[in-house]
Amino acid sequence: MKGFWNYFWIIYTLFFAIPFPMLIYYNTEYGIIDEDGGTRPWLALTLLALSAALWLMLIQRWFSRWIVLPFIMRRNIVRLLKEGVRKDARIITSKILPAAGKDVVSREIVCSLPNFVGTEVTEKLEVNDTKPELNRYDEGKTIPLLIDDKLKAVPHLTLDGVTVEMRAGRLTMLLLAWLLIIAAIAGYYVYSYQLENHGRGWRFLEFYHPLVLCPFIVLVGGFSFGKLINLFIGTPGNGLQLKYYGIRTDAQIVSAEQTGTYINEQPQVRFELRYQDTTGKTHTASLKKIVPLLDLNMTRQESIPVFYLKEDPQQVVFASDIEE
Repeated sequence: MKGFWNYFWIIYTLFFAIPFPMLIYYNTEYGIIDEDGGTRPWLALTLLALSAALWLMLIQRWFSRWIVLPFIMRRNIVRLLKEGVRKDARIITSKILPAAGKDVVSREIVCSLPNFVGTEVTEKLEVNDTKPELNRYDEGKTIPLLIDDKLKAVPHLTLDGVTVEMRAGRLTMLLLAWLLIIAAIAGYYVYSYQLENHGRGWRFLEFYHPLVLCPFIVLVGGFSFGKLINLFIGTPGNGLQLKYYGIRTDAQIVSAEQTGTYINEQPQVRFELRYQDTTGKTHTASLKKIVPLLDLNMTRQESIPVFYLKEDPQQVVFASDIEE
């Protein structure tokens, strides 16, 4: 469910960040001018500097995610192989995926393992099996996982004994895509200047010009929509902490009421929960969650599984959210 919302908001943000401002700008009366025939010089230069800074921030962020992150992940996996906490996981389901290469079977497995306080949790992994004849990833088999007990690494777990390879072809394509984006941004600066300067230099710039507005929306949208996803779905920012250090219990649903907010025509529901911790003390918590129309029956259940932190029982999450 969360994967769907991630992709939905990415597409939603990109549409309203790039083509939508351009459509509005180039199909309306743009360019508020002063009596000299343009934006005031100091303001135009300020907007030009702001635009360049915003685009540079985006370019740097994309470079970090597309080019630098794979190397960081490789380093983290190598560290996990040396320092990770070992957990034996039992394979619950194992599904063969499209071929990964010659003599390699790609599988999607779901496995069950104890977290750091002994609660059973599930993880979904994709593995490339180079020795399929050994049937190491069949249902019911046990595999060793290594987990970062600080939960800071990306990824936070890996298979024990995994080999790490960098795909030079994929990195090359990502680098070319990054360079193409830089060329497109530079080209748009040239295009805008030639189309709109009318002998006034950069004095055609306004805050709502796409050169300024597009990167601003992408940066702000990327941050705020990520927060909104967690708010609407019900998964807190410390979901991994709750998953690996949380205790599972059944919480009584005291009430479940729609908040009036809808995302993709699916209602957001506020749950009032009551549960007991391991010492027998009763706690109450309130959670908001987008509930698909086909799953509204969950609001009429007497209880629902949740995870909570022993040291902070008010930190609660639905078990289904973190297991997904």
